[in-house]
Amino acid sequence: MAMAGDWLCSGVDVCLRHRHPLMPLWECSRPVNRDDAGARLAEILPNLLAGNFDSDLIEPSACDVWLDRRLSQGEDKTWLETQPLFAAMTCCALLGKELLRAQELETDDRAAKAKGFDAASRGPEAITCALDRILQAGDGGYFGSKQAFPMLLEALGRLYCSDDSFDGFRHIVRRHLLRIWPVEAGDEVLGQTVPERRLHSLASASRETGVGKSVLNGFLTEAGAFPPDETRADARKTFDAKRYRPLLEEIPTLVGPIAMRKAMGATLVELKSLEADGVLAPRTKVATIKYPWRVSDGLHLLEDLERKAILLEAGTPGWETIQHVHKRVSLSVGQIIAAIRDGRLRVGKRAETFGYHGLVVNVAEVDQSELLRPREQKMAAMEGKVNATAFARSIGVREKGAFQALIESGHTPAMEVLHPVTKRSQWRMSGADIAAFHDKFTTPTVLVKETGLHRNTILAAFAAHGIEAFRLNGVAIAPIYLLKEVAPVLNTLMS
Repeated sequence: MAMAGDWLCSGVDVCLRHRHPLMPLWECSRPVNRDDAGARLAEILPNLLAGNFDSDLIEPSACDVWLDRRLSQGEDKTWLETQPLFAAMTCCALLGKELLRAQELETDDRAAKAKGFDAASRGPEAITCALDRILQAGDGGYFGSKQAFPMLLEALGRLYCSDDSFDGFRHIVRRHLLRIWPVEAGDEVLGQTVPERRLHSLASASRETGVGKSVLNGFLTEAGAFPPDETRADARKTFDAKRYRPLLEEIPTLVGPIAMRKAMGATLVELKSLEADGVLAPRTKVATIKYPWRVSDGLHLLEDLERKAILLEAGTPGWETIQHVHKRVSLSVGQIIAAIRDGRLRVGKRAETFGYHGLVVNVAEVDQSELLRPREQKMAAMEGKVNATAFARSIGVREKGAFQALIESGHTPAMEVLHPVTKRSQWRMSGADIAAFHDKFTTPTVLVKETGLHRNTILAAFAAHGIEAFRLNGVAIAPIYLLKEVAPVLNTLMS
């Protein structure tokens, strides 16, 4: 008996000529019997003639065609041409199984090979996209465990760890893992030691810094590491370790208001006034964080003012604290300190009192200073002007202190006056001041009125083009945008 055929490697499933799946003809435990083809063929002849080995025909997949051409003709027009055949076949099958598993589908061998080939044949970028789909399976966030694709990692990291033919695939998988895993420096990933940490998760950062995860989450979200609506688990919330290293190093050094005022010798009221006027700013505006202060900020302010101070003997009359001036004549603490810095007011230092509370200004100089204008002048200044807070509300800016911060930082003009009835300082804007604001800034409320577009349409367009609200000291203070940044987007929407 004679039978023609081709020698094929393990992994070939179908005869392309007949579209028939390859069938197992016999099984023998003893090699000497198994390899006696003549005897075995004689045994199966009746079944062959009876058609017992026949099966339903199948349509060859792109993977079947690729493998046949590479084996029979040495032809390969895919990216897999660059990879050794055994490694290519193995990784196609494993990648496909991982994809099917991530989709919670049955891991049929032929389906797995076809699916894996579809990605691997198109090269590193397609393979990376496939890995990303696997890693994002489940709750929509990245797996935090190295069991994200166990079959691939078992093959690349253990079974074939010393086989150089797998290096191409190993490099692609390793590179992707380092992009999404919070791997610690010194850890090994697929045979290579990681020299420095690239990513942190919220959980790993908490372990390293000793700071609670909720506190870290507040700081990192505010700094832009996570979106405000992030829902991933702590172990899966990853961020750039190098970019946020300074923040992580700083957070454990921050202190609460009691420690802050003690360090700089200020009362709690004085600290609150310094914060309210923006002379001192907490490291974070997240209300739930109880330790927001940098001691160095308070000490630098104290050093700056003490350097200009005149040393006063105990009990020297005619001088009062900065906070007392603020309360008596309704000048802001920021104005008083600015006048001290530019030499319009002298500052004294009471020898018997430590720190900021011991800094005083001369009562007579304050009362005669240009900082205090007659009531009539203030009344005149208020005529024909709009309260800045009312104007802010009219353009949709309702965040407390946001528009005032924009004025006080010099980004939009306004005049500060003392209200003749309430005796409280307030900012007012003339028609020219309002025009100057609109020449530089805009808000969604203003744009809705001007364009007739829906607010959500405008905000979605801003988000799509990466346009963010104007930031003051790195913090978006209100829904205020630079007009020059949004104008091109508005032109597109209106065209």
